[in-house]
Amino acid sequence: MKKSNFHFVRQINEISVLRIVRDEGPISRSEVARRMGVSKVIIGGIVRRLLGTNILFEIGKGESTVQGGRRPVMLEFNADAGLAIGVEVHLHRATILVTNMNAEVLHEGTVNFNDNSNPKLILQRIVKSIEKMVGDEEKMNSILGVGLALPGLIDYDGGSILSSHSLKAWEGFPIKTFLEDTLDTKVYMENDVKTITLGEYHWGAGQDARNVVYIWLGEGIGAGIIINGDIYRGITASAGEVGYTEISARGINRGKFPILYQDQHRFGEVLTSRHLEKSMENAVSANGRSTLLKDAEISLNNIASAAKKDDKLALEALSEFGEILGVLTISVINLFNPEMIIMGGPVIDKCPLVLEAATRSAKEDVLLVPAEVVKIKAGALKNRAGTLGAVGMVLQDLFKPPIVNLATYRSFILPE
Repeated sequence: MKKSNFHFVRQINEISVLRIVRDEGPISRSEVARRMGVSKVIIGGIVRRLLGTNILFEIGKGESTVQGGRRPVMLEFNADAGLAIGVEVHLHRATILVTNMNAEVLHEGTVNFNDNSNPKLILQRIVKSIEKMVGDEEKMNSILGVGLALPGLIDYDGGSILSSHSLKAWEGFPIKTFLEDTLDTKVYMENDVKTITLGEYHWGAGQDARNVVYIWLGEGIGAGIIINGDIYRGITASAGEVGYTEISARGINRGKFPILYQDQHRFGEVLTSRHLEKSMENAVSANGRSTLLKDAEISLNNIASAAKKDDKLALEALSEFGEILGVLTISVINLFNPEMIIMGGPVIDKCPLVLEAATRSAKEDVLLVPAEVVKIKAGALKNRAGTLGAVGMVLQDLFKPPIVNLATYRSFILPE
C-alpha cells in the first residue's frame, strides 16, 4: 500500500475510533474493535497514538466478561482537548459561545454595538471577546473552528454576506478570510435560521429525527430544512423562504381572521411579530372593546402577558396567528413530508397558544396521513439555538459526516 493511502486509511480508522469512544464511552479496546470489525492489534495501535495526543484517556478497568479473564482497560473521550466557538450576529449585538467537543458550554458572552456599519471593527471586537473568554495562547491553539450565524443570504464560496436586510453594510465584506487570518482557525458561515435549525437538530427538539423543518417566527419568518441529517440550502441558498409562499383562498378571509388578515398576498406579510403588534394597535383603537392592552404599549411581550391573563382580544389575535400558521404548516408538510416540524423564535417562545392553534389547524388537513404522522414541537434551546448550531457546524465537520473531513481532522491531530 502506498504511504499516502496508508495514512488515509489510518486517519479514517482513527476518526471511527474517536466517534465510537465519544458517543459510547467508557468502552474497552476489544469492544471498539468488535464494533468496527477490525483486529485488536489495529485498534491497539490507533489507541496508543490517540492517547499520546490527549484526546483519549484511560479511566481504569471495567468488568470482566462472562468467560472471565483480565478486566479490560476502559477508554474515554477527552472532550476538553479541543474548543469550538459559536457566534450569532444580530442587528445590534453578537452572542458568543465557547464549548468543549461535547458542546458543553464553558463560556458565554455578548458584544453590543449600536452602529453595525463597520463589520471589520465589530469582528475585531468579537475576536477580542473570544480571546478573553478562552484565555491563554495554548487554549487558543486548541480551537477547532468558529461557526458564524448571520442574517441574510450567504456567499459560501466568497465567505461573505450576499444579501441582508439588517446587516446591509456587511454585504461583500470578506468575513471568513478576516476571521481565519485573525484567529488562525477554520471558519464556517451559515444563515441564522439554518444555524438555529442545526442547533435544534443536534441538541434540541429534533434529536430523534432525520428529516426536520424548523419554522422561525419573529420580526420576520423563515425556515430551515434538514433532509437525511443534512441542512438543505437549495441552488441559491435560499431554501426555506416560506414567507414568500402565497396565501391560498382556503379558509383565509376577513370574516374568519378579522384582526390579522387584510387581503395580504403572502404569509410573510401576516406571520410576523410586527404585523401582530400593528394589527392589535388597530383592533384596540378601532372597536373600543375592553382589553388590558387599551392603555398599554402594544408589544409582543404585552400581548403575551394579556393572553396569560385571559384577555379576550389578545387570545383571539394569537389564535388567528396560530390558525394561519397552521395553513402554512400544511403546505410545508405536504411538500417535504418531514418527521418533525419545530417552531421557534420570539412569537412561539412567548405565546404558546400560537403553537397549540397551529398544531390543531395543521392536523385538520385533508391529507390526513402525513398530517397525523408528523410531530409538531416547540424549539427547546430558546436563545442558545443559534450559537449552539454554530458550534454544531464546527463539531459535525469533524465527527458527524459519513464521509469524513480529513482536512479538519489533520488540522487537529497531525499525521506522523
